Amino acid sequence: MGGTSAERRSNVPAELSSFVGRRHELSSVRAGLASHRLVTLLGPGGIGKTRLAYRAAADQERSLADGAWVAELAPVQVPELVPETVVGTLGIRSAERGSATERLVAHLRGRQLLLVLDNCEHVQEAAAALAAELLASCPGVRVLATSRHALALPGELVLPVPPLPMPGPGRAAGSPEALMHYDAVRLFVERATASWSSFRVTAANQDALAELVRRLDGMPLAIELASVRARSLTVHQILTRLSDRFALLTRGNRAALPRQQTLQALLDWSHDLLQPEERLAWARASVFRGGFDLEALEAVACDDDLPAAALPDVVDGLVAKSILVHEQAVIGGVARFHMLESLREYGDARLAEAGGAAPYAERHRRWYAGLAATAAAELFGPAQVDWFARLRADHDNLRAALERLAHDPADAAEGLRMAVSLQHHWVMVGRFGEGRGWTERLLARLPAAGADEPVERSVVRAAGLEVAGRLAVLQGQIDVGRPLLEEALAAATAARDATWRAHALHGFALASAFWGEPAAALPLLEEALALHREGTDPFGVPLALVQLATVHATLGDPDRAMAHAEECIALSEAASERWCAAMARWVEALVQWQLGRAARARTYARDVLRLKEPFGDRMGMAMSVEVVAWAESEAGHAADAARLLGAVQAALDSIGASLFGHLHDDHERCLDRTREALGEAAFRRAFEEGTTLRFDEAVARAVGRRTPAAAADGDEVRLTRRESEIAELVAEGLTDREIAERLVLARRTAEGHVARILGKLHVTSRDQVAAWVASQRQEQRQDQRSDRRSDRRSD
Repeated sequence: MGGTSAERRSNVPAELSSFVGRRHELSSVRAGLASHRLVTLLGPGGIGKTRLAYRAAADQERSLADGAWVAELAPVQVPELVPETVVGTLGIRSAERGSATERLVAHLRGRQLLLVLDNCEHVQEAAAALAAELLASCPGVRVLATSRHALALPGELVLPVPPLPMPGPGRAAGSPEALMHYDAVRLFVERATASWSSFRVTAANQDALAELVRRLDGMPLAIELASVRARSLTVHQILTRLSDRFALLTRGNRAALPRQQTLQALLDWSHDLLQPEERLAWARASVFRGGFDLEALEAVACDDDLPAAALPDVVDGLVAKSILVHEQAVIGGVARFHMLESLREYGDARLAEAGGAAPYAERHRRWYAGLAATAAAELFGPAQVDWFARLRADHDNLRAALERLAHDPADAAEGLRMAVSLQHHWVMVGRFGEGRGWTERLLARLPAAGADEPVERSVVRAAGLEVAGRLAVLQGQIDVGRPLLEEALAAATAARDATWRAHALHGFALASAFWGEPAAALPLLEEALALHREGTDPFGVPLALVQLATVHATLGDPDRAMAHAEECIALSEAASERWCAAMARWVEALVQWQLGRAARARTYARDVLRLKEPFGDRMGMAMSVEVVAWAESEAGHAADAARLLGAVQAALDSIGASLFGHLHDDHERCLDRTREALGEAAFRRAFEEGTTLRFDEAVARAVGRRTPAAAADGDEVRLTRRESEIAELVAEGLTDREIAERLVLARRTAEGHVARILGKLHVTSRDQVAAWVASQRQEQRQDQRSDRRSDRRSD
């Protein structure tokens, strides 16, 4: 290097505090720089791009002949000065001839180094032009850039920098030790301890700390700013005051750039770099909660100042500048976006400054009320899974719309109509308590019923009462549900509305069928079925058929039970629907169990779990896991059964529900049998282990296969459908290349599947996989022989 820099191999700043986490990201940067000469770390302000780049550069320094060098571009306000800034960074003598870019090229042409261009967003074009020239003319130079948006050069590898890992929403911290496995928590604790040495994570503050880092989006800058407050506030106090985060999150590192010393200054910097239409879209998008798609944003945000025709380019710009996050999940073929909560709150403040959120909040409310109504009409049909996924993804927006409607009594009827439109959504996602809470709250807002009440409002009132009552019944709160259903029946009858009279009768039947009076449910369901055939809810007839099938099964009439279940399945197949079909299949599993065909009942219950998996229907899936547990217990797999029973209990507790009464006898027999087989201490350990499983993990166990070696200790193997298919091909003796050709896969994809299969089976050879497949076939044949023997006995 020229001048004083000849004796140095780096100017990467020394770390003044510990570097927390980012192992995966560092590995990605190393791999990226090995295969690409330009790597850009992309993300919003405060996400930790600079710190990651500095650590990566320090790691690279020793392997490069001329080291690693950092050019800080944030202070550069004139784009033309970018090359001069890099010249100064490298210590090149200014007396040399030529432009700054020419001097850089001449100086670096024969050298091997990493150049970090930090904070390129406000001088993007100049930084990109310089990088392009250096990469074209200096083969030994690699560039690592940090920016809110990509440099958009050929050969550029863009690596988005995610938030730090943090506890998931709704999950308990578990213990202080468990919480420290999350990098976001570790960062807070290390910085808080540096500020106040007595700070500790305890059982008393662990849940508040988990929620705090979630509310801070796992954003390193926000976490560091909040951690400073630990010297004067408790974690609970910091969390409480986070509603005014831009006042709270100040007093950062005084050695940092001014815009990095407070969250407000950092986001001001980002905001100032945007085009006027991008600023409008950021502010107006702040009325959304969680994710949204382009169509929803257009309905809420567009007007003469932000034309719909310009919106795709505006959104593309906001994604490119890390204001909007393009979500990985694609629902119904449509891309979705969201903002980190800090950015959303900043946008909300800007919207307030511009005249307020009211008109955009009203548009938001109308859009999601309309979405709920459309979903109610189309949910029973071929787009069911997509609609379910969309409603689930938009749950926070639906909740926000309902909150606005519940605020003003004049909007209560519209709000109740929306809550009722979501009746099947509340059940599918297991949000019985929330759905009931909204309907009861909105019912309380309605004006008192009178003789002159309009028929339309009477129908809405009847619908709200029925949904609230039925959800209470599903929670096992019969004493609460029955009076609501009685009111619903009276209101629907007075309004001469067949659909809601049918639903009310159906609700009464549920209370009778599932909690001790199945015979009393039959006439109610028969009348409900007849009315549903005239009504407007496409779910009415299939749901009534499912419940009739369940009641006949409970009363010991398998033929009628199977006939009703098969009619429901036929209706569902005709409509390309699967949720009701899965419920009917569950009744068939129950019938098989009652006929003594345990293996067949388990097969049917597993089919239900596969059908219901896209919905995450905890109630329905828990009932299916319950049947699998019975079958596992009878087959002698007591430890598996105990774990599954524990998982069922945890799943029902999580949604405020309980096991249906008509299943209690078989449930108790299964408990007694597994206790006797394991002994009380071992049973309790296995049961408790089941309660700690994630529900998706419990479902995978219920659906999965067992290895012969694992049968003794109850461990289960959980292959996906694709992995099971590939395992069969391995057993046939096919190579990875032949498997890839047979299934039209990339060879590397096939190799990855085979490697995962080996890992899941805890084996090391393809011959062992073949032996496992053979054992599964033998187990299936034994199950089939057992079913045939059961059939002969029942005949």
